[in-house]
Amino acid sequence: MIQKDVLIIASLIVVAIGLLAHAFFPRYDYRTVQTDKGISIIVYDRWGGRFQRAVYGDNGALNVMGVYSPF
Repeated sequence: MIQKDVLIIASLIVVAIGLLAHAFFPRYDYRTVQTDKGISIIVYDRWGGRFQRAVYGDNGALNVMGVYSPF
């Protein structure tokens, strides 16, 4: 019975550390950029090292580009 309690407590500690790490090191970072063709949103995945871009044109249409891995 004691081993089961230790396992549950250890699991809860790991989950708590994971939640705190996620709060301090978020996965996604985004920027908005104003261009002559409209507004662009650039999303950077910090954990995977990939970029994705979406462009809102002057007519309101959304054009989503593919995921780009620079390395």
